[in-house]
Amino acid sequence: MAKTRTITEGSIPFVMLVMFYSFCTLLSHAADTIRPKDMLRDNETLVSAGELFELGFFEDPFSGNSYLGIWFKSDMNKKAVWIANRESPLLDSTGVLQIRSDGNLILTDRRQTPMIVNSGSVATSENTSATLLDSGNLVLKEGDSTIWQSFDYPSDTYLPGMKLGWFGLKTEQPRIQVLVSWVSPQNPTRGDFTLGVDYKGATKLGVWRRDNAHMDIGFWDGKNFHFIFKNSSNSFNFSYVSNENETYFTFSTSGSHVLSWFVMASMGLMDEYTMSKGKISMVSHSICEESAKGNASECLMQMPSMCKEGDTFSVISGSMPASMIVNGSNNMGFSDCEFICQSNCSCTAFASVQDDQTGCQLYYGNKNDLLSIIEKEGGVIYVRGDAPTEHDVGGQRRLWLILVSSLTPLIVLILFSLWCYLRCRSLNCTGPTGSISLSLFSHTPHSTLHTHKHKYTHKQRWDRQAI
Repeated sequence: MAKTRTITEGSIPFVMLVMFYSFCTLLSHAADTIRPKDMLRDNETLVSAGELFELGFFEDPFSGNSYLGIWFKSDMNKKAVWIANRESPLLDSTGVLQIRSDGNLILTDRRQTPMIVNSGSVATSENTSATLLDSGNLVLKEGDSTIWQSFDYPSDTYLPGMKLGWFGLKTEQPRIQVLVSWVSPQNPTRGDFTLGVDYKGATKLGVWRRDNAHMDIGFWDGKNFHFIFKNSSNSFNFSYVSNENETYFTFSTSGSHVLSWFVMASMGLMDEYTMSKGKISMVSHSICEESAKGNASECLMQMPSMCKEGDTFSVISGSMPASMIVNGSNNMGFSDCEFICQSNCSCTAFASVQDDQTGCQLYYGNKNDLLSIIEKEGGVIYVRGDAPTEHDVGGQRRLWLILVSSLTPLIVLILFSLWCYLRCRSLNCTGPTGSISLSLFSHTPHSTLHTHKHKYTHKQRWDRQAI
């Protein structure tokens, strides 16, 4: 019995060890893949098999909105190279990624309104899985068939293997794949610049600004691709494909570099990245071309703001009065509120109503007057341009006091002089030359008496002559 008991007691930790090893192996196998009934939450990530890319949720520090994105695992800043929901941000950290019972990859937050990530190509079977590859491509498969991939829906980053161009040319609705810049380095919403292939000049890559200003940045000469950048490296091996169904550019990395890629930056620059031995370096290229008038270059720069205070917002603490809440904005997110205010130069400031960044408040008054009407405790207000300070308001008050104290004596003097002038005219106080006398008080009873006496004397002389 003792021997049997000893074997039984020893087998328990052995069985547990086998189970733990099997569980770890399963986790390791599933680290790059999400399957039906799996859930990826805010503090969890998928990592590609070679640990090159990572997929997870990240937050815009300015708005608090949450996004599902892919970034280089070695990138300390976790700058996303692809975003699933750049136009439909999650409100907070309650986001969940999962494969629904119908096989589609969906995103939800506390609102429980599902967003289908693979909406461009919906699954037809519940037997699907999504895997993050070492290329940075998120692939949704149905068995061995790929039904959707993130590379077909680029954000602002051009990775090796991605295609930019036109597809489905023989269909009723051709599809275009382009890069679109972020609004700002922190806000991944669609910005002002688009990089893609011109339908009329398919052998060229060009950049379009939101106001339709355009500039080509490279062309295909029949064998090779040439950038207009003077200091572009030679680590890119471009290919150009054109047939009746599609026309596009793609590239791979050549040379000793591990990986190279491009980013269409929010300021209108073309950023060229290279990663070697885990270290990432970057060179920014202005989008410029030689002018036909001479040696000067013409550049495609960021579109200037139409608003005097610009299109950027500063942050101050406080909350706006309830009277400034926009009607019907209960389900409006932060980005919507920001866009409304940004689109109207008269809008001075905006804020979200609820702690979850829903609701919208707009302020159209003077920026410095805002400090006198807000509640100092709680909340965040976003003010167009530089944030006002108490010093600015105090300085303006002192300036007004100086102006008033300086102008008051002058105004009094002008009014007094006008009164004197009108009084003289009413009393007919004129001097020898017929001009108005400066002696305003010369019309006394004595002067009146002197006038009557003069008339009386003159009358006596006339009477004597008559006699």
